[in-house]
Amino acid sequence: MPRFVPNRCRRTLLFALLCAYSGTFAAEESTYNADLATLYNEYQRLLAVRDACMVAQPARRNEVASAYQDWLDRHQRIVDDLDNRFAAMVKRASRNQAEFTRNYGKYQAEVYQMREENKKALLADRDKLAHQCSEFVTYVRHPKSDIPALFPTQFKNIYRTR
Repeated sequence: MPRFVPNRCRRTLLFALLCAYSGTFAAEESTYNADLATLYNEYQRLLAVRDACMVAQPARRNEVASAYQDWLDRHQRIVDDLDNRFAAMVKRASRNQAEFTRNYGKYQAEVYQMREENKKALLADRDKLAHQCSEFVTYVRHPKSDIPALFPTQFKNIYRTR
């Protein structure tokens, strides 16, 4: 399945904001942040494509949802961990619990807004989207859509044993 990553999404999600907010990081942590953003962006990209396909092709809504659920079943531990790591980065960038709560809500809202912008961009080109939607079901059910297979280096860097 061709990847859809608009230019505005090529930025390293919100981790760049977190890095800027929390100060200077060592090179190793910058690599960690970039690798984590790559994995998190893939998850967000699939959500945007799924949502756009469900809007553009309502007759296939159940099929698309079922295929995505198959992908999520294989990735639930990874997705939960990515969400936890995202929260941990926000927590490290916050001075106290009140600030963490504000920042977490703010960054989650920005993630959602970016995903909605990506969905709108997909919906703007219905012909290209129709092709992507026709491949989506098969793609997400295939092992080649697995995050560790797509991004082996980044996955290894994030999940290496210490």
